[in-house]
Amino acid sequence: MEKKIYYHTLIFCMIFSLFLIEVSASEWSKKYPVFEDTPGPYSYENISKKTYNGITLNVVSHEPPNLGGAVELHARQFEELTGAKINVEYVVFSDLYSRILWGLKNNQYDVVFCGRVWMADLFEYLEPLPEKMLESPQYKKISKKYKSITTWNGKHYLVIIDGDRHFMQYRNDLISDPVFKAQFKKQYKRDLTPPKTWKEFNEVAQFFHHKTVSNGKIVYGAAEITNRNDLLYSQFMKRAAPYVKHPDIKGGVYFDIKTMTPLINTPGFVEALKDFAATQKYYPPGGDEFTLTTAADSFGRGESVLSDMWDDAFVKATQKESDIRDHVYTALSPGSSRVWNREKKKWDHFPDINYAPYIPSSWSSFVAKSSRYKDAAFDFLGFYSNEANHESDLLIGRFGMNSFRKSSELKSFWTQKGGLKNDVAESYVTTYNQFNTSENHVFALTIIKGGQYNWELNKGIHRALTKKSTPQEALDDVARKWMELNEIVGIDNQRKAYLNNIKWEEK
Repeated sequence: MEKKIYYHTLIFCMIFSLFLIEVSASEWSKKYPVFEDTPGPYSYENISKKTYNGITLNVVSHEPPNLGGAVELHARQFEELTGAKINVEYVVFSDLYSRILWGLKNNQYDVVFCGRVWMADLFEYLEPLPEKMLESPQYKKISKKYKSITTWNGKHYLVIIDGDRHFMQYRNDLISDPVFKAQFKKQYKRDLTPPKTWKEFNEVAQFFHHKTVSNGKIVYGAAEITNRNDLLYSQFMKRAAPYVKHPDIKGGVYFDIKTMTPLINTPGFVEALKDFAATQKYYPPGGDEFTLTTAADSFGRGESVLSDMWDDAFVKATQKESDIRDHVYTALSPGSSRVWNREKKKWDHFPDINYAPYIPSSWSSFVAKSSRYKDAAFDFLGFYSNEANHESDLLIGRFGMNSFRKSSELKSFWTQKGGLKNDVAESYVTTYNQFNTSENHVFALTIIKGGQYNWELNKGIHRALTKKSTPQEALDDVARKWMELNEIVGIDNQRKAYLNNIKWEEK
């Protein structure tokens, strides 16, 4: 009899505890802008039980709204929940790398928010992730492709807060319009469809450039990053990827791994820069100096028909106030039917399109090895990236946060929580799945002094786009500068760093 009462009591307690979790989870959404709390060590409920009175965390981040807006929001929430004080220093992108490196060397920061692409220069100043975080439910739910990039030389340093990818966004209402389809077919002798190659991308951009649409507004062909001081190198590398990432050739795309000779001026890269230069004619006014934010804004307000970049453009276009919210579709970034075979030094032609999705440098977060408050610092980052906060951040276009968990890559998330129409959500999720399952992809260059390599690439690209050099001349100069940097860093040192890139791509 006693045993039966014990089991009944145990079952009652289990049910009651589940009830409390459910009540507790829903209660947090009344106070904070989240759908509901998700149980785990970094949930609102568990973080609210921490007492960090008297502790001050010094944090550095990119300026708001992109990344910085989310940092500001979650820093103030963490202060309310734990009693900690968080000082955040906001820095413009062009100064962020140097500021963070200086700050870490001089023990100025407990937490840094920055690009993953700089990890090769920062890792020696960073604290590896604690076992508690690695074993947490929210960490285990991270998609495989993104979980693989948290490591450097076999140790986990990166707390994932953002899952970046490049893909194409387009105005489906215009591309599917019968009148435009008939006009396009007459002019180009093929059907008007979402572009599958970069040559087709330029044709579609050219066709729509400066057209008047049904609402009386003028639209332009495309919006891309073109500003030399921004993420121009990523905009270019995404374009180059299908020309240079041969599905049958291993060893990365940036260098010959044996000699570390740069490959940046080989024919595949040159062809991509020719395409990029040709697109310049189809941008909106001011498009020759677009940053990530202004390019995403241009597409988001319906000014441009095509875009290819981070999720930011799609999320901004699907905000509730957007006129094109129900008409934005996505697809993989355009590919190529020919790929440069660097081993045979010739073009290989493919019967199908070769796609090579590009994984750029996501916004990332780290804890400094010199921090006196590592537990509080990791709790802050765990809280920042918990499922409740991340789902909410995904739907705020200005934050620049993108999905890295399977739960937010489901169509139901985007229809039920994002409020998207079924066909828009279907297009977005289909692109996600194609991206995540692709085995032929290119990662952002992550090597020692990677910021300097990318700066030299930015300068070369910009010279070609502004017709100060031919694409070949511009990339020849970049290759020379890259080789000089290799020699400064040390060929063997840089090869060891570059092997991390290759491991990510070939896992």
